Amino acid sequence: MREENQSSKLAKMKASLQKQMKKRWVLPAVYLGLAAVVLSAVIWLQGSEEQIVQEDPNMEQGQTDTNPGVNYEEALPVTAVNEVFKKPFLNEAEVNVIGYFFDFNATEEQQQAALVFYDNTYYQNKGMDFALESGETFDVVAALSGTVVKVEKDALFGNLVHIEHDNHVVTVYQSLEGVKVEEGQAVKQGEVIAQAGRNLYNQDAGIHVHFEVRHDGVPVNPATLFDQPATALPNAAEGDVAEEADDEEVEEPSEEELEEQD
Repeated sequence: MREENQSSKLAKMKASLQKQMKKRWVLPAVYLGLAAVVLSAVIWLQGSEEQIVQEDPNMEQGQTDTNPGVNYEEALPVTAVNEVFKKPFLNEAEVNVIGYFFDFNATEEQQQAALVFYDNTYYQNKGMDFALESGETFDVVAALSGTVVKVEKDALFGNLVHIEHDNHVVTVYQSLEGVKVEEGQAVKQGEVIAQAGRNLYNQDAGIHVHFEVRHDGVPVNPATLFDQPATALPNAAEGDVAEEADDEEVEEPSEEELEEQD
């Protein structure tokens, strides 16, 4: 008797389900329900992936900008790829070399031409000096792209600018007027940073720019580097470095000398 009752109930349920399925609204409702389940699953999976990306400790900061609100540290400007050393001025046809780098492997005559006379003493030139034959001023430009790390007015060397580049290279510009850059500023190769001027240390040069290249703090002969990449500096500069890395060690000028310069 029990089995007959169960069979009767199953038959009634089957008949009721078939009756419900015949109604037009049943199938769309089923489809909508399934679609809602699938959509919920997709949204849940996407949310899990984003959480994994944000919490990944191996992802470098600044690697992607797809997450708004994340503050990435600004990268310091560096020397552009494929850049080569250029002279610190644009018009090479008019600007002349008036002072040479002191090379210990050079001839005695060349070494004499690379001395600077100041305060009754001769000093070794740790860079090169450039001037116009007319004695007029001219634009001084960055020899490489980089970041300005020093802007200063020195009693002996005049206004000066130091620009830092890749490969532990710093270019130095002295005897300037009308400096147009400031510390921390990024500059591009060929960008005007100042004009040539005068300084007390090398008064005989008149209006000029003094240019140095320092690698790991050691002055290197700029003449061996022009049109060469910064990465080739150690090879190009072999045997062409000065003995000391500091600025010229000279005595401070007297008040009378400073007044004469003004």
